[in-house]
Amino acid sequence: MKTNAPTILALLLLVVTATAFAVTQRLKLEPSPISRTRVDDVFSPVCHCPSKVANIEFSLRRADQLRVAIRTDSGEVTIAQGSFAQGDVHVRWDGRGANDELLPDGVYFPLVHLERVGRTIDLPNPIRIDTQRPTIRFTSLRPRAFTPGAVKLKATYVVSKHAHALLFVDGRRRVFTASKRLHGRLQWSGKVAGHPVRPGRHKVKLVAEDLAGNRSAPTPAVVVRVRRP
Repeated sequence: MKTNAPTILALLLLVVTATAFAVTQRLKLEPSPISRTRVDDVFSPVCHCPSKVANIEFSLRRADQLRVAIRTDSGEVTIAQGSFAQGDVHVRWDGRGANDELLPDGVYFPLVHLERVGRTIDLPNPIRIDTQRPTIRFTSLRPRAFTPGAVKLKATYVVSKHAHALLFVDGRRRVFTASKRLHGRLQWSGKVAGHPVRPGRHKVKLVAEDLAGNRSAPTPAVVVRVRRP
């Protein structure tokens, strides 16, 4: 009796498909070997600030031999490798590639290889390198003369990208806005630690700080006059 080659091939395909499906279902039912994942979504390796590295954190269900890597256009960059105990894992990436060069601005993908369980897990969110400094400018600053406690100095501004605005008076930061909008307004009472600043002329500047930690150049100084209360 002749063997029907197409029939055998079809049966083999069914077996392979069923096996793959069973493996997939088993993996779905098994608890993930890592949990409580937190990955910084944007950073600037050139900002000289706390966000100059990207933090990658997760909890390891069981001790394993790990390789934490970043997937780039040219391959994977290993940022941590070795035996890790059960519990919290925290690694940092400084934005450098395999040859220790700073990688260009763009989106990169963190992943974890687990040797014991034979799995590779893509972490939930990509990491974006952003080294472009924002720009900021005043659209208004009023009044140019005011009395602390009676009137507040009000500044409106526009930034080139989503960023916080910082108000500096005589070189010292006095206001930091939580807003990240492209335009906004901030106020200064003319007081420091609850006390009015000295009467007279003061130089006011704005600086923008984007979500990656890059800071703009300061605006040209605007002189305001603080009256005696």
